[in-house]
Amino acid sequence: MPITARDMKDGAKPVQRNIASLVGGFVIAFGCFILWILVASQIVGGMPSAGIIALGAAAAVAVGVWIRLADL
Repeated sequence: MPITARDMKDGAKPVQRNIASLVGGFVIAFGCFILWILVASQIVGGMPSAGIIALGAAAAVAVGVWIRLADL
């Protein structure tokens, strides 16, 4: 069962978050964005449009946040 702020008793320390999950989230998001751009450029046969790049950035951020939260 996860520990929440409500479960904390007097003097109890909160759970420490690991910096590796934050760094991992950034690295995975960056890699996901690069792969998105590479695949999109192969599909369209050139540089993808700004809308496709923005969609890739949104997907990369979502994956990075998911990795960060899943690793806590």
